[in-house]
Amino acid sequence: MTVCVVIGGGPAGMMAAYSAALKGTKVILVEKNEKLGKKIYLTGKGRCNLTNDCDEREFLDNIFENRNFLYSAVNALSPRNLMALLEENGLKLKTERGFRVFPLSDKASDVTKTLSSMMAKAG
Repeated sequence: MTVCVVIGGGPAGMMAAYSAALKGTKVILVEKNEKLGKKIYLTGKGRCNLTNDCDEREFLDNIFENRNFLYSAVNALSPRNLMALLEENGLKLKTERGFRVFPLSDKASDVTKTLSSMMAKAG
């Protein structure tokens, strides 16, 4: 059996662990902080600005430095695909001024709970 060790339980680490588990890989997630997703609480003044409600091209057009760095990631999981994935897993979302996307509850903790639940379901 293949084992994947993910270092860091922030949003990227949780998504990496989730993706690997979906493929049947045994995943060990290592986080030094007392809880997962600590950085999620820092975005959007504690509400968690998840993404922008726009297509891939528009998203990338608004990146002014190192756009090419994000190209493959944005094409693998577009902003709207991320929104759909989170909504399919029970997180209600809302779009505010500037196409910014937040959890409907305005609680970053709901994002962390959703990602944790997704990881648990995926194994």
